[in-house]
Amino acid sequence: MKSISAKSTVYLIDGSNFSRSFWDRRQGEKPDALEAEFLDWLDEVSRLEPLSASCFRVIFDGGFRPVRSLANPAISVHFSGDEPADDFLLERSYFLVTEGARCVIVSNDREIREKAAAEKVKSMPCEVFYRLCDVELKKGNR
Repeated sequence: MKSISAKSTVYLIDGSNFSRSFWDRRQGEKPDALEAEFLDWLDEVSRLEPLSASCFRVIFDGGFRPVRSLANPAISVHFSGDEPADDFLLERSYFLVTEGARCVIVSNDREIREKAAAEKVKSMPCEVFYRLCDVELKKGNR
């Protein structure tokens, strides 16, 4: 994939996986601080012109906890509770695809991406999504 699609897409993002994968190099950061920084970044990304028709559903592992408040209707935050976040991502993606929605799972978990592919659900690693969005951020496409 060379660029982010401008087509209306529901991005199902493995939030815990994504936030840790890019900010784990910083020592001493607490998970909630990483999640907040990730959501700030996603807020900026969601305002990019190519992604203006898309929405982002971020799924964090575990039960509810306070996260940064977003006044952005394009982003919704969910918690997997007792259910594994992997199951949450896959079930919602299957539903969206059967309803005819364009959906992409964003996760570094290879097993999730393989299961998604078996059901004809698109997916991409967090690094790829980050890189594609970063290119758009650098262009200033707002």
